[in-house]
Amino acid sequence: MPANKPNFRTVSAQIQNWAQRLPALAARLAQEVILFIYPPTCAACSISLDFEKSGPFCPACLKTLELVSEPYCPTCGNPYSTEGTAPHLCGDCLGGVHLFDRARATGFYRGLLREVIHRFKYGGQTFLARPLAEILEASAKELTRLHNIDLIVPVPLHSKRLRQRGFNQAALLARHLGSALKISVDYASLKRSRWTEPQTGLTRRQRALNVKGAFDLIRPEKIEAKSILLLDDVFTTGETVDQCVRVLKKGGAVEVAVLTVARTVAL
Repeated sequence: MPANKPNFRTVSAQIQNWAQRLPALAARLAQEVILFIYPPTCAACSISLDFEKSGPFCPACLKTLELVSEPYCPTCGNPYSTEGTAPHLCGDCLGGVHLFDRARATGFYRGLLREVIHRFKYGGQTFLARPLAEILEASAKELTRLHNIDLIVPVPLHSKRLRQRGFNQAALLARHLGSALKISVDYASLKRSRWTEPQTGLTRRQRALNVKGAFDLIRPEKIEAKSILLLDDVFTTGETVDQCVRVLKKGGAVEVAVLTVARTVAL
């Protein structure tokens, strides 16, 4: 007897199943082609990496990165000067210096991490946004869980600085991080409305005066009743992010957590 032939419904279901899988298969094929032509390299030394097993840095460079780890202030994330210290608020947080609800940084702004950030921010190597965003993911997930983050907001640049640099480093980081975490990014609501001089070399008081009143909220309806993840590249004294937090909370944000790639700390 002739073998049973698949009926119309079976064939139709198989075709539909393949049709649904085609976008994923095509995306995977495209990824494999890209990796074949442009194999991944270490963000610091450019050595070739095993895509399936490695992160954005090779093992040797990863060992030299000075990453922030506990113990640190549970609010601002400032590491304590001595190991084994029980968690407690630092002097700034006890004094109510900061306006954010919590802040975290991935590493210290020195050594290899500082070099990579400089190449990204001042050297125009914008491809470094992706690996730097990757090392932010763990802290971003922690803050998202603790604060039920609704929206990522990058610290904005003044239009003059944006024209000079050609890009906003915080916005590039936010784009990659938002895509990875499936969280929307608001690039437009927070605006730097006043030109400020670079903060490098300024005292804490000078930094505070330099950025005072430098930010405005032009779309408060996008921020109202939201928990915000404010993103920047480097945390120094926190004056810049505090000014942003002030504006965001005045506009109706419920909570604002701050995340940066690195922070400067006087240990």
